[in-house]
Amino acid sequence: MTRDQIIAEIESYATARGLAPATVTSRAVGNSRLYHRLKAGAGCTLTIAERLRAYMAEHPADSATGEAV
Repeated sequence: MTRDQIIAEIESYATARGLAPATVTSRAVGNSRLYHRLKAGAGCTLTIAERLRAYMAEHPADSATGEAV
């Protein structure tokens, strides 16, 4: 999994949920600045990437319950 793939997943999920990408990273891993750092070229650990993906899988964009919390 590359940084660009993680960014694309965050952006796609955020768009589908009607959220800002920074809100997604804040809710998923408690770090609202992570998205901006990734966009600026920084990386993240595999553990953080896995937590992001797990959050998005557990709170699917097409769920009928509305916005993920």
